[in-house]
Parts: sequence; C-alpha cells; structure tokens
Amino acid sequence: MGPAPTTSKTQAPGDGTSEINPHAERVTAEQFQHLVEAFYGTRTLVFDKHFASEVLKLNTGNRRVNQRKLAQLADQMRSGEFENTGEPIIVSAEGVLNNGQHRLLAVVEADAVVDMDVRFGIPRRVFTKTDTGASRSGGDVLTIKGIPQGGPVASAVRLLILYRRGLPDSIRQFVSNDEVGRAFERWKDIAEVVAAVNGFAYPRGIRSTPLYATAYLASRSPGKAMLQDWLYTVATGLNASKGNPAWQLRERLIRGVEAPVGTREGLLERFALMIKSWNLHASSETVSMREFRWRPEGRHPEPFPRFEGARLPSYEGVG
Repeated sequence: MGPAPTTSKTQAPGDGTSEINPHAERVTAEQFQHLVEAFYGTRTLVFDKHFASEVLKLNTGNRRVNQRKLAQLADQMRSGEFENTGEPIIVSAEGVLNNGQHRLLAVVEADAVVDMDVRFGIPRRVFTKTDTGASRSGGDVLTIKGIPQGGPVASAVRLLILYRRGLPDSIRQFVSNDEVGRAFERWKDIAEVVAAVNGFAYPRGIRSTPLYATAYLASRSPGKAMLQDWLYTVATGLNASKGNPAWQLRERLIRGVEAPVGTREGLLERFALMIKSWNLHASSETVSMREFRWRPEGRHPEPFPRFEGARLPSYEGVG
C-alpha cells in the first residue's frame, strides 16, 4: 500500500464568512482517487459542488434517493446550519460509494462548501450493513438531556413548530432534531405542562400530542388560570353541562374524529378541535355538538384555528 497523496489544509478566509474546518483538506479528483486506491482510514475533506460531483461518479450501487431527506440537507447547507457530525462518507476499497449520497447530492444542489469526514478502505460487501441502525429521534435527544417524558415533550414541540410555520400547510414539513432541541431551550416550561397534563387519567384516545401542545399554548395565554379546569373536564366530564366546550371536546374524541387516528389528517383535526374548545372555554362560551366541528374541506371550508392570546416565542431567538 503506497503513501497517501500530499494535500493542502484549508485556510479560512479573513472576512469570517466561512465556517469550514481549518483542519480540513482540499484534494483534487486525482488525489481522491489515489486515496480510494491506496489509503485505509479517515480524512476530513472539503467538498464543493465540483468535487462532490466527482465523488458522486462512484455512486454506482446505492439506494433510491429520498427527495425529502435531500431537500432537508440542502436547506441546512444553504442556511449554514449543516455541521460535520463525524458520520463519514464511506468509499469502499473497490471504488464504490457505500454511504453518503444524500449529503453529496445536497452539496451539489445547494452549491455549498462544507467539510465532511470520509472513510476509505472499507470492503464493498459490508454495504448491506451500513446505516441500518435506528435513527435518533427528537425524543431521544431530549431524553439524553435528562428531560422527563422526552418523547411526548419532543412530539409536542415538533407540532408547535409546525403550528408556528402555519398549519395545515406545514403538516408535511420536516422538523430536524436540532430544531426540536433549540425550540425546547426556548420553551422549557413545556415539560412542566406535559407533567400537569399527565396528572389526569383520560379515556382512551384523548391524551395525545395535540393535547400537550394545546395545554402549552393555553399556559401562555391570558386565560391560563382556567387550564386546570379545562383539563379536568376533558379528562372526567364531571360537573360540566353539555354546552361546555371541554365536555364537547371529550365527547367528540371518545366517539372518534372523522379523520383516521394515526394520520396527519387525524392529528390536524384533533389539534383544531382542541384549540377551538379552549378558545370557547377561555371566553366562557357554550357550544352544541352540531356546531363543534372543524371542516377543512367542502362547501364552506374553515382555516386552521389560531390560538387566541397565546404568544409562542421564536426558537431562533427573535420575536
């Protein structure tokens, strides 16, 4: 095995516009090919659109491109949020890309300049064992930080991020674990709200991510003193008239929402009904079962309801 080719270290420009690792190496396509043929180990390299395109010529036996994942990575690279996590691009000793096609394609699509680790010398035959572990979820991220009920808290944070972006259109948008983590840092009191919600015993089908999100918004509204009463009625149905919006919500959820449970449509309908119930409850209004619905389609479609009086701080640190 011959020596690795001589490479040059990247120097960050003086204008401070680059976040590229100053220890990363720039190599030519020819030098990269020599690394593929003669080097065993890991190097940190700088990738731009041209160089990523050259490396992608080795992508001759990979899985189908996930367009959603590609778009997410490209957006991160355009915004400067992409970081080298240490998870390497893997090029086999046979000269075939084993792992990393989405990151390389994102560099090309975003016309970005990033540094990434590259692992050389791995046999092609281990491709089937590559990247088969379970992806870390937002709940995992918060649980690792020691947050009780990290899973439910992360799910509620994700739904609130989509609410800020504008439901229902945002429901299919991607929310990264990094966004969940940053939002939680701004909304840390949501963990207390989730604990308060879980202090009640609910009939099947009521306790859910929309309930956590609604309760958190309620806790940030002028009517927050009424939250415990609303949760009590939703959980028990006691001491409430049939016109009570919390009682109506409980009955609607017990009977089943129109959209199938477990779908995005079901999530939206539950969240919309909960927001409508709270808005009515906070205003001390009553509602009939016939009127208590959310119709996003049909002859008279309704927009997704907005939570009255609740201000949700930006997790970007602005607003």
